[in-house]
This record gives sequence, structure tokens and C-alpha cells, in this order.
Amino acid sequence: MRKRRMAAGTDRLFFVKTDCLIMKIFGFEIRKITDSVPISKLTTEWPAAALNYFPTMTVDQLMANATVNACTGIISDAVSVLPVRVFRRLPDGGRKLETSSPIYNLLKLRPNPVQMPITFKSQVMMHLLLRGNAFIFIDRDAKGTPTGLYALAPQNVEIHKYTDKNAFWYRYTLDGKTYDLTSDEILHIPAMIWSGPRGLSPIEYSYQSASLGNTMDKYTARSFDGGIHSKLKVTVPKDERNFNAEDAKKLKDRLLQAYGGPDHAGEPFILTQGMSAEALNLPSNNDSQLAENRTYSTKEVAKIFRVPLSMLGESDAKYNNNEQQQRNFLQLTLNPWLRRLEEYFGLLLPVYDREDCYVEFDRNAMLQADSNIRIDNYVKQFTNGQLTLNDINRMENRPLIDPGIGDVRFAPVNLAPLTKEYVDAYMANQKKLMAESQPQGTE
Repeated sequence: MRKRRMAAGTDRLFFVKTDCLIMKIFGFEIRKITDSVPISKLTTEWPAAALNYFPTMTVDQLMANATVNACTGIISDAVSVLPVRVFRRLPDGGRKLETSSPIYNLLKLRPNPVQMPITFKSQVMMHLLLRGNAFIFIDRDAKGTPTGLYALAPQNVEIHKYTDKNAFWYRYTLDGKTYDLTSDEILHIPAMIWSGPRGLSPIEYSYQSASLGNTMDKYTARSFDGGIHSKLKVTVPKDERNFNAEDAKKLKDRLLQAYGGPDHAGEPFILTQGMSAEALNLPSNNDSQLAENRTYSTKEVAKIFRVPLSMLGESDAKYNNNEQQQRNFLQLTLNPWLRRLEEYFGLLLPVYDREDCYVEFDRNAMLQADSNIRIDNYVKQFTNGQLTLNDINRMENRPLIDPGIGDVRFAPVNLAPLTKEYVDAYMANQKKLMAESQPQGTE
């Protein structure tokens, strides 16, 4: 029997191995009885550092790139604001909200004592986008019902497999200590799968584009950080016969100190003792296509994350309206991520409910058309019986009206089903009308 209780603790997350396992997450203590895992039946196959990104780039360095930062922020924010609900399928083909499900309350109201759903979903998405994996610790009560969800640092989690059965367990490392967790306690969501269970982030597939972006950022900063933007040739008068290499170095240092750096940009250049200066005819940053190279880098990173360039402020990517842009972004970029989360969050449901219940993000919350288009869409669906007045009121966050009218569906009276009986009756009626319309005494 599993036993857990919550109590106040420190702000650190750590484990203590005694007769039970104690985790302190966000200052709350979670205690449970642990089942011993026979080490002889375990094998390590996918360590946390199996793909440590790139030889010279860390996540912090990746996030320093403006395009990577923008793309991951756009996607994670878009997912985090979408409502997520649990539905139950009905025998008549309909569905209803399963508000009594513990998963519904965790995903919609409070995943854990210190996080709201928007921050939890954003954190999970950032782990997927940058680390390629999300590992969620599932806190359960004595009956095994989930009572809390906590996203663990993916770089600290190793995936292990039992040698005698097709199942995984997980080893979490923190402050030099390791702690073993079963698949009932960890929900592992991989991003892209190449081989093995450990996922890869989109950026891990395209290191060169991300590396180019960082290189261009550094070069641009160096190029425009100084007040002197051109190579200068300083000419010393011929009568300065004692001017040597050491004097040249001192002069260079004085010029850089006096005119270099952004604080001195645009200041007048003053030389004394008959010296003169002229800019060398070397290619400028524009001539070397710096701007074009930075644009290329932005486009390549945007391709990796499938983020429309218009969302990154690029003027060469245009849509007819905002709704078209949002719809394309939802279909091409967000849908794969949303579907992945829906399927894996569905594993949090009890086994006996997984066939009848499912988790779904409300994608319509993102497609907010302008008022004219929205009203026209409502009118068409209302007159065809697809929506009721109260359905429209709910979507517009308006008060509901009397169910006797508000929940009634309407349809045109001249519509009829295309069955043989109706077609035969229609044709017979048409023949009758034609016969009645003919003048008497005519053939």
C-alpha cells in the first residue's frame, strides 16, 4: 500500500533513502513507501547526457540567440494559454465534460501547490523544445489517484530498462545523489524519437543553424560595439624619426580608448602633431552581407521550430489576415505538440477510463476571428442546426437564455433526407402538380 502525506519543507528538491523515499518539491514534502528494485535486473541504456546538445553550446547559450528565444517562447506561450479538458464519450456519439476526473482538476485548476496550469504547461513545453524530453513526477494518494504533477529537470533524469521485462524505470540525480522512480511515478513525454526511448529536441537535429545564429550575434556585437566602424590608416609625419613600434601601440590604444565603444560613436576625430587619418577602402558590414546573413540565420531557426516568419517580425512573410496566420500556425506548428501532450496526458487517466475518456486542448480558443467573420460563421451554423443560441453565448462568454429557446436547434423547413422514399414521393408530387397545371381537354 502506498502512503503519502504533504508537509511544509525547504525550497530544495531532494530525496532521502531510508525505509521510504522523501521528495521535497517546491517546499512540500511527499513521502511514499518504495519498492526495492533488484539491480541485477536493471540495465542502463539511455543516460541523461546521451546527447549533451552540442560540443560547445548549452541551453543557456541557445536561449541567448534571439530567434531561438523567440521561437520557443512563442510556442510554449501559445500552448500554455490553451484550455485543456477531459471529456467522456457518450453512447449516442456525443461527449460531456468529465469534471469529476482528478486529471481534469490537475490540468485545469492546479497541477501542484505552487504552480498554475499556465506555468506548468509552459515549463513542460520548454523542456520539450530545448531538452527533447519532459519528465513529470506523479504524486498519488493511497488509492493511486494522481494528486500532483511536477516537471523534473530533464538533464538530471536517466532512462533505464528492466532486463527481464519490457518496462522502464528512471534515475533522478540531484546534488550528487541518485533516486530511482518507477514508470507509475514518472510520465515521460519525448519530443522527436530517433532510436531508443529518449527524445531529441528540434534544435538538436539542426545544430548548424543554431550555431550560425549565435556566431552572427557575436560578430554583429563586435562589429557595432565600437564607435569606429571602419579600418583607419593613421599617417605619422616623416620628421617623427623616433616613432617606433611601441609608440604605434600606445597611439592605437589611445585612439581606441578615446573613440572606441558605443559611448563615443559619432564623436569628432581629432589628431595632433601633424598626424592624419583616412578610412581604408575595405568591405563594410553591408558589403559583406551581414544583414543578409542574419536574416538567413533567422529563417533557418524559424524553419526548425516551424514558426511563421511574420511572428518574428519578418516583413517578407505576409498573410491575408490574422486569422489565416493563426490557423496556419495552429495546424503546422502547434497541432503536433498538442496531439503529443493529449496522448501522453491521457496516460494519467485510470486504465479503465482510457477507452471512454480523453484529454483535449481547446484549439478554438486560439482562432479568434474578427467580429464580422465570427458572426457570419455563427449565423451559418445556427441556421443549419449545428449550434444553439446558448452554444453561441458560451463561446462569446455571454449569459445563457431560457433553455426552452436557447438549447433548441433550428433547421430550414425545406430540407429533406435523400432517401428513396422521399425521392419517390417528391417525384410523384411533381407529376401530380404538372398534371393539375395542364389545361383541361389538352393531351
